[in-house]
Amino acid sequence: MGEILLGTSGWDYPEWVGRVYPKHGTSDKLRYYAGLYPIVEVNSTFYRLPPPAVAASWVRRTPARFRFAAKFPQTITHDLRLVGTDDELARFLAVLEPIRRAGKFAAALLQLPPSLAFEVATVRAFYATLPRDLPVAVEFRERSWVAPESFELLREFGLAYVVADEPHLPAQLEITAPFAYIRWHGHGSPLWYDYTYSPAQLEAWAPQVRTLAEHVPVVYGFFNNHFRGDAATNARTLSEMLGLPLPPGRARLD
Repeated sequence: MGEILLGTSGWDYPEWVGRVYPKHGTSDKLRYYAGLYPIVEVNSTFYRLPPPAVAASWVRRTPARFRFAAKFPQTITHDLRLVGTDDELARFLAVLEPIRRAGKFAAALLQLPPSLAFEVATVRAFYATLPRDLPVAVEFRERSWVAPESFELLREFGLAYVVADEPHLPAQLEITAPFAYIRWHGHGSPLWYDYTYSPAQLEAWAPQVRTLAEHVPVVYGFFNNHFRGDAATNARTLSEMLGLPLPPGRARLD
């Protein structure tokens, strides 16, 4: 059975104060978060890349075994649409360097735009620009990507298919890399993320997570339903259902 690391997409949400974080006395939310979960998905890198010094500070403020995933910037996925991305990719890799050097890097998340259709030559050319030692997970958002040719490319380049629970595409278990990557977005309307997973839904997911862990050394999973702190609660509940160990130190939600 492979290792299973569950966390949330992001950690700095105002509505989490009083629900995930104490109302007073928590000046460093990342440090507090790292006492609750073993991994986090950095989504701020999608909107604006921080200086590498900021990523280095994340490393210093978290325990040795803590792990980071980070989302590719939207300049690569949504603006350039995977074409002519060398300069932007170099900037992104520079931000990741302190995390990778510290041994705390899990994977880079390539979340594709819902308006981008699969085109094999474009996708192959982009995948070929990625460093072969960079773990990358690819999240499809348009139906044409859910095709044999697309999965074959993931396997060829050793990239992970993101098992995404969301309203528009099916969540199917596919192993295409030496690790698995899951994202729970929710099924809210009109906002997917405004959603609370019920215990029954999480119980249904537990065997699927275990199935993935039977085939890869490590499974990364992130809840993106951040409203009201639901992501934090759902991640903790599923961790308990799977019998996962809590991080050392602080071990409870506020």
